[in-house]
Amino acid sequence: MALPKDPRQKMINIMYLVLTAMLALNVSAEILNAFNIVNNSINTSNKSITDKNNDTYLAFEQKMSEDAAKAGPFKQKAEQVKVASAEMYTFLDSLKERIVRESGGRDEFGELKSKDNLDAPTRVMENQKQGPLLEQKLKDLRARLLTYVEAKDKDKFDKSLPLHVEIGKAHGGGHGPAKDWTSYHFNMVPAIAAVTILSKFQNDIKNSEALIIDDLYAQIGKRDFHFDKIKPFVSLNSKNLMEGQTLTAQVAVGAYSSTVNPEIVVNGSAVTASEGLGQYTMVVSGIGEKTISGSVKMTDPSGQVINMPFSETYSVGASTTSISADKMNVLYIGLQNPISISAGGVPAEKVSAGINNGSMTKTGAGKYSVVVTKPGTAMITVNGDIDGKVKTLGSKEFRIKYIPDPVLKVGMSRGPFMKASEFKVQGGLRADLEDFLFEGVRYEVVSYRIGIDAKGKDYAEADANSAYFPSSVMPVIRSMRAGDIVYFDNIRVKGPDGRVRDMPNVNFKIN
Repeated sequence: MALPKDPRQKMINIMYLVLTAMLALNVSAEILNAFNIVNNSINTSNKSITDKNNDTYLAFEQKMSEDAAKAGPFKQKAEQVKVASAEMYTFLDSLKERIVRESGGRDEFGELKSKDNLDAPTRVMENQKQGPLLEQKLKDLRARLLTYVEAKDKDKFDKSLPLHVEIGKAHGGGHGPAKDWTSYHFNMVPAIAAVTILSKFQNDIKNSEALIIDDLYAQIGKRDFHFDKIKPFVSLNSKNLMEGQTLTAQVAVGAYSSTVNPEIVVNGSAVTASEGLGQYTMVVSGIGEKTISGSVKMTDPSGQVINMPFSETYSVGASTTSISADKMNVLYIGLQNPISISAGGVPAEKVSAGINNGSMTKTGAGKYSVVVTKPGTAMITVNGDIDGKVKTLGSKEFRIKYIPDPVLKVGMSRGPFMKASEFKVQGGLRADLEDFLFEGVRYEVVSYRIGIDAKGKDYAEADANSAYFPSSVMPVIRSMRAGDIVYFDNIRVKGPDGRVRDMPNVNFKIN
């Protein structure tokens, strides 16, 4: 599933290089509009590559259904690549929107109001140090992506990976002092050009992600076991059975061949193998721990007979049922609460469960997702189909709670003190859920009122209808000094449960 050589993508890359060169000569309306066209084309290309990458991730899912043991490690790495690339892509989106805001925002058509604004990119990327941060993040991502390829292929991928972080030279044919990476890309460039450059990095990330996950997908087939070492294995239908149930044991050699039938003996009885696999069945009796043992004989290519003994234990007893919350003995309103359910001696496909105060959806073998809507308690009951009869196997009560309140922050600081240089480069108020067992739970800042008591200046205040600082107080924020105080009150946040909560006031003293 290699990334296709798309002529449209090649044309976008050529246009990007040409416009970047023309930018050094002249900043006319035509060039600005051309950058806008290229940026839109890059964004369209990014969507196409995203669709292609999603198809690859679906292919991993298909491989998991065919052979989870073989595909699992590569799918896990692919998911890590997906998360790392998405985080970097989102960070670039935030920088683009930051430059857009700093340059005056968008018009009613969604276009930049001031495409030729030269100050915003310089201020955000150089003065506010986002350029060096971006450079380091891109380098870190590139280095991380290269860890997912095989060692023997690393040099090849190091040359072909689209994501490059290079320091250019000053314009003018290489004359003049060399510029650092941030100055070369963002110093005194028009806002639309800066946004296009960031879109190009997003394109590089998407293409690099595609290259890496395609290679990981290809590696699944490369890991097929070659029949040079052999080992017997025994697969039982269950290791915990009830008296009267049937034990089924499948005995074979690892990486067995369908054209070679081994000689198999189980508990003293010969087992006929078919297509390399032998199956042994017996009715179990007597409660307690039991053992199934035997041997497998194979003749290697040299004609030598290899005898490999095996032994496997299993238990015969009464049915046991286990119900556990994957996070803790609490169900949270507004979340998909994962629950694991198992019943000893009963196959997972014959186990069912229900809840008296909410809803349950089966997500896999022994795995359920529980949704609850009001606080209190809920009882989960487990049933099993045993020899054609449905029996209640057990039940357990869970507490139902609302998701805890978040912690209010500016940047990474909870206050009450914060350096002026750190506060000035932040974009708004955050609501983070700390020390919570569920990952990915986010709160949205709905509104708040900000007041700034700056020494020698009139008290400034404004209402915000999102997490971002209101534009009317941004000049005051950029000029803050030690001793100034910022007040946040009337704060309202919304969590994944849909509840809008009033939060306590927070203050930051600038030092």
